[in-house]
Amino acid sequence: MSNIWIAASDGNTSQVLSFLSTRPSLVNAKDENGYTPIHAAASYGHLDLLRTLIKDHGGDVNLRDDDGDTPLFTAETVEVAKCLVEELGADWSLRNDEGFTAADVIAEEDSFPLVAEYLQTLASKEAIISSDAGVPPAGIAVNLTSMDEVAEDLAPVDEEFKRKIEELASRPGEYTQEELRQLVTEAVHKHILEPEERNVRAKGGDGEE
Repeated sequence: MSNIWIAASDGNTSQVLSFLSTRPSLVNAKDENGYTPIHAAASYGHLDLLRTLIKDHGGDVNLRDDDGDTPLFTAETVEVAKCLVEELGADWSLRNDEGFTAADVIAEEDSFPLVAEYLQTLASKEAIISSDAGVPPAGIAVNLTSMDEVAEDLAPVDEEFKRKIEELASRPGEYTQEELRQLVTEAVHKHILEPEERNVRAKGGDGEE
């Protein structure tokens, strides 16, 4: 017996719309595994149905299943990923219940490397924008008093640090969050923590004299 999830997986738009005509809330309904019609349409690459569910019927493009995966985690082609992110507003930086982004999961599975590379490129571009603005990239926490302090103190980051960020962005296939975290940590130590330590030692020395 068919249901809206099977119909969405099959790309049977007329049947999906028939289900929605009687129960509009089914657009965001979850099956026993937390899978929604939007997840199904994305997974099987039914772009027109995906657009219809989200644009015309109020579907939530960032709705999570029982593992915390959004429809973007199911993308198997770059076309689907681009449609979700660039056209329908999916948030590529969201993390599932295990703390992984769609890029992390897809790259780890190694089944759809082009999709992983596309999503990693988005993260790389975000890193460049953030570094130009003088703040750490999305998803990277810096344990300081406030983000305003980070933005102020990282503003004069040297050109070498910026060059390293741009170098990562130029090779998205090799890009990792860990590399970026290391660069940010390096900048924080170089431009914030070490100068503060030197100032403290200097003040301590003056006090002793």
